[in-house]
Amino acid sequence: MSLTEIKNVHDFSQKLLYSIVILSIFIRRFSMKEGKLILTWGVRMRHTAFLLLILIMTQMLWGQSRNKLRIDDIRLDEIQVAGFSLRTAREISIEAIGSGQKLDQDKSFSVMGDPNQMFAYPWILNAKTREMVWRMTFDNTRENKDVPFTRIFEGEVSLPAGDYEVYYSAREPAFVIFDDGFFSLGKFFNKLFKNKDIYEETQNAWYIEISQIDEVVDRSSIQKFHKAIKEQAVVSMTGLSDSEFRQEGFKLKKPGRFQIYATGESYKSETFDYGWIVDAKNSEKIWESLPDKGEYAGGAQKNKLWKEIISLEPGSYWVYFVMDDSHAPDSWNSNPPYDPDFYGITISGLNGEFDPKSIEPLIKQKIAPIVELTRLGDDKFVQEGFKLSTSMQIRIYALGEGRGGEMFDYGWIMDLETDEKIWEMTYNKTRNAGGADKNRQVDEVITLAAGSYMVYFMTDNSHSYADWNASPPNNPSNWGITIFPADPKFNKENIQKIEEALMAENVIAQIIRVTDGRLYQERFELRESTKIRIYAIGEGDWDEMYDYGWIENASTGVKVWKMDYSETRWAGGAKKNRKVEKTIELPAGRYILFYNTDGSHSFNDWNDDAPGDPIHYGITVYKTD
Repeated sequence: MSLTEIKNVHDFSQKLLYSIVILSIFIRRFSMKEGKLILTWGVRMRHTAFLLLILIMTQMLWGQSRNKLRIDDIRLDEIQVAGFSLRTAREISIEAIGSGQKLDQDKSFSVMGDPNQMFAYPWILNAKTREMVWRMTFDNTRENKDVPFTRIFEGEVSLPAGDYEVYYSAREPAFVIFDDGFFSLGKFFNKLFKNKDIYEETQNAWYIEISQIDEVVDRSSIQKFHKAIKEQAVVSMTGLSDSEFRQEGFKLKKPGRFQIYATGESYKSETFDYGWIVDAKNSEKIWESLPDKGEYAGGAQKNKLWKEIISLEPGSYWVYFVMDDSHAPDSWNSNPPYDPDFYGITISGLNGEFDPKSIEPLIKQKIAPIVELTRLGDDKFVQEGFKLSTSMQIRIYALGEGRGGEMFDYGWIMDLETDEKIWEMTYNKTRNAGGADKNRQVDEVITLAAGSYMVYFMTDNSHSYADWNASPPNNPSNWGITIFPADPKFNKENIQKIEEALMAENVIAQIIRVTDGRLYQERFELRESTKIRIYAIGEGDWDEMYDYGWIENASTGVKVWKMDYSETRWAGGAKKNRKVEKTIELPAGRYILFYNTDGSHSFNDWNDDAPGDPIHYGITVYKTD
């Protein structure tokens, strides 16, 4: 249904209601007295003719096309909207007064600024295509010398036949306390103590008037039109608030082509309000609002629009949209985008290129987790194991802290039979989890073979569940890691809990999770000449090791291997975390594995960032076969 059709339905309903009211008034006035009908036939005929005349005149008044649209009484931080229709292509006449100031904005400030140098201005959208067809700018207006900062537009604009939406937005100008993009102490004190906004005089002058149109459409009709678009869409997530995280899904039985229409917040290489689509079967990303694919969406520089057509095969899909803690439809912190009511993501099928009957909602099913290590506070190290009797797809959902390519609160999974890390929550796998940008989340599906596994999660000494030092994520209670079966129809008998860690079958000797100020040792025997792999993590700096291991021949006391700084490399976290992986061959005999720690920086008692594999802080000797 078009905007005009919705408006006509709305008008007809109002006319019908008004007609009934008028009829009831006249019937009550002329037809009844003390509950009895007293009019004669002739009188009734005259009254009937009079009623018909009133109705005809009313319909003639209602049926006249209004040919002028006007928006005034503009208030700060509000968006006014109305609309109009054109039955034929023509030039419309526009008169408008807005406000702006030509500024050479500093780069650090330009993210909030409008490149068209206006802070109060109208614009027009094509209601069908959602494209901006005209707006007031500093360059297409002239100065109004009578009122400071005001700009005047008077001109003709050619438009094709169709329906159009007219918006007017006004915000407090940045230059109230800024000079050319820089903070101005003088202007700040003027605003603080004199309590007078320098743009007050301009506010009463703002308006837009459009003539040479066929019909004016009111705000309520436009809202109904927007509602109809969203209801007909496959997914529409709009009306979002700060720090909101939303997820909706759909099943597709037949292939089809769809249009993605998403508006969010992005600047340079970062996104702050954005969406993405994943295949529900394996969590593979199908589409995401990447910074370099967005185009300017109007208003502030950071408003971005992603408009793209994609093809989807039969399957199930999840759609996500996440908001940071500022700049939302109910609380813009800078000029809004051109299409503010569609801030978020809307996915619509292309006419003739998809089957509406092939789409149904995807309901998020509640599945009991295999492992749930959540609500974690500062300085936590937790683990939980499980055993699979058959190969299975699992879904990993984890929230932690990360910034600048590095994770500080994160999880990983170890294969207990090989003692190898098979999955880790690295920064490049994560996305923003809402709130502060350092809140990171990963939602991934992987396949695990039959075997035994241990899930770990560790946190540093700040920003964790119930003790946030910045805005918390959207789902704070999930801070940590949760493992689910990816298939809701999984067989529970194929999963078994492991209460304690098992030693891998290929481990010969192991000293891990070491603490401060101790000397550890463990004996082992080789019955034949054997190639072994040594994996050790310790603390070292400036060519010297402080936490380190070595191997001695138990019979002679001779060191056959030692962890030297020159053989180590960075182990993640603090630069002093060092690790070594080396393969050597030892003859048959008895040996002692040693590990020595100094008085600081050890497992779960770190005085700096922990290594990437904290569970193996110490030394392990493996069989190479």
